[in-house]
Amino acid sequence: MEYNKVADGVFEPLRQKNVDTGMGLDRTVATLQGVESVFDTDSFSGIIDLIAQLSHKGYHDSPETTRAFRIIADHIRCATFILGDQRGVTPSNVDQGYILRRLIRRSIRYASQLNMPRYSLCTIAEKVVEIYGDFYTELVENHEKIITELRKEENRFADTLKKGIREFGKLTKSLEGTVIDGVNAFHLYDTYGFPIEFTVELANEQGYSVDVDGFRAAFEEHQKKSQAGAEQRFKGGLADHSEATAALHSATHLMHAALRKVLHDDSVAQKGSNITAERLRFDFSFGRKVTPEELAEVEKLVNEAIEAKVPITCEEMSVKEAKEQGAIGLFESKYGEKVKVYTMGKFSKEICGGPHAKNTGDLGHFHIVKEEASSSGVRRIKAILTHE
Repeated sequence: MEYNKVADGVFEPLRQKNVDTGMGLDRTVATLQGVESVFDTDSFSGIIDLIAQLSHKGYHDSPETTRAFRIIADHIRCATFILGDQRGVTPSNVDQGYILRRLIRRSIRYASQLNMPRYSLCTIAEKVVEIYGDFYTELVENHEKIITELRKEENRFADTLKKGIREFGKLTKSLEGTVIDGVNAFHLYDTYGFPIEFTVELANEQGYSVDVDGFRAAFEEHQKKSQAGAEQRFKGGLADHSEATAALHSATHLMHAALRKVLHDDSVAQKGSNITAERLRFDFSFGRKVTPEELAEVEKLVNEAIEAKVPITCEEMSVKEAKEQGAIGLFESKYGEKVKVYTMGKFSKEICGGPHAKNTGDLGHFHIVKEEASSSGVRRIKAILTHE
């Protein structure tokens, strides 16, 4: 490493040239404390001790037990930080939420191997907040959300295990031979959320084997299709840049601001959008169904903004300046040095790449067609604009 990049983009030569070892903080601490692994450092020792208490097993009872302890400690620490983040990621079957769900469910699997009581992962998360909360204050601020989401995921996966075991039994009864092919193994995973590790374990116990390579091939094919969909979503979710689509895009901004106001929840955040010339579809983080009364109030606020006929303006500024002005910002890791901020009077201010209408008065009449669940912790609204 030779340079320090300062705020204005200039690269300044460093006084000392360094080699980036890639060790990271945990490995550096392990080296300084003279311990065998990162899991033996003081940042993990409290979590490891708690797992021992909950499981009534020793950390070094066996290689399998040590591995289970480490997986649970690592995954729940990570899941706690993701759930505690201000951007509102929750377990789901897509994108970031999918990674979070896999972390939690893998932890549940190993907790079950250790015969830990239900909701033990919540207890471990409490310990993570206790250890790191003084510095990472968002963990304390979002403590209730962290525990609630972990409890919900443990409850969901308990049902998944039951269903998966039942479907596994059906599969083996109809099986010719002793090999479960990769497509069927992936079907258990994709349809019922049954992890491949569980399928392999059950198969071994009952005298079967699993075509794991076939499972991986089916999984990779599924991932390729999912990645194509994700790339399309990150292009802004707009079918085209027509006038009608731009108007619905502007209406989406107004609805987003209205939702945060009506639901009294600043953690309401965009989780995806799909906008055509005919309608808008908007996914947002929220833990319950939005009531008809709340939807009516959202409609009212959006239409008031439309009736106000305010100009829709765009300014370029730094992310810091945008935040200081109260702009809503999403997908921050994708922002460059300068961002575009679209403002609609007092009604909406949001970081966005465009396009938009020129005036709210050009939008017509806003009407919510449907509100429904999209995935765990995510709601979906479909709405249209009419010109009556």
